[in-house]
Amino acid sequence: MTIIAGFKSVEGIVVCADTQETISNISKRNVPKVRFEPSEIREHILLAGVSDLAVAFCGAASNGPFIDKIVDRAWEVAQLTTSLDDASMAIENSIKQTYQEFGQIYQPGYCPEAELIYGIKMHGKSRLFSALGPIINERDTYSTGGAGYYMADFLASRMYNGLLNIYQCAILAAYILFQAKEHVDGCGGESQIAVLRNNGTSGLAASANVEKITKLVQWGDQAAGDIIIQMADLDLSKEKFKEEGIQILAALAHLREKQRNTETFGSLDLLGGLKNRDALGLLKPEKEEDHKE
Repeated sequence: MTIIAGFKSVEGIVVCADTQETISNISKRNVPKVRFEPSEIREHILLAGVSDLAVAFCGAASNGPFIDKIVDRAWEVAQLTTSLDDASMAIENSIKQTYQEFGQIYQPGYCPEAELIYGIKMHGKSRLFSALGPIINERDTYSTGGAGYYMADFLASRMYNGLLNIYQCAILAAYILFQAKEHVDGCGGESQIAVLRNNGTSGLAASANVEKITKLVQWGDQAAGDIIIQMADLDLSKEKFKEEGIQILAALAHLREKQRNTETFGSLDLLGGLKNRDALGLLKPEKEEDHKE
């Protein structure tokens, strides 16, 4: 039971998941379901200047260790490649080989089946894929999975478009996770979002930054409901409708500024120094200037 999703932007890929895991419909626990490779410290220490390959996986299945095995093997072979096409093919072949191997170990019909969504980026390009068991397909827009897929599909069909930038896709991911955790049984815990930028820093978004975005989309969602009601209330005069709209926007602007002024973008990195971070909590390139309105 979970919700996973991936979105393709002109700037890269975003994948996301919740963290709730339900065991035998009796107990619950929170476990990470998004894996980003290489980790930030490896990217800056071990792989600096060697390769800009990065992958982000999210998975939904009743067998977590099987997902871990699939992802471990896929990342292992991907590191040996030198192009995006080769990395994509290597990961696909690895997934198929893992199912072929374990299908011979398990009794017929008992081999676990994992649902994966993953992105790959290399040399300024990126690709998004979904995998159901050994069947892998590339996605040009978005992909969803897990128990909350119908909720995610409904929202994505209304809000996604190919012109969204990477940060806007992350906002959409946060909104879909928020709604799924609110309304879909089996979805819950923290929201995890990973970003694969074609050019620039990639990685797991900081939890504090994801929480900030989630609060904003929650407030925006509540306000949107008020606007819809008033939009269709023809008893309201034109002037009254405008007045109500201005009040709603003023309240949202106040909440938005309050969140903007809450510091979450600077923190101590693993190399021991203070680094500037972007709105997702990822390290900014050294020459990148802070964005200001």
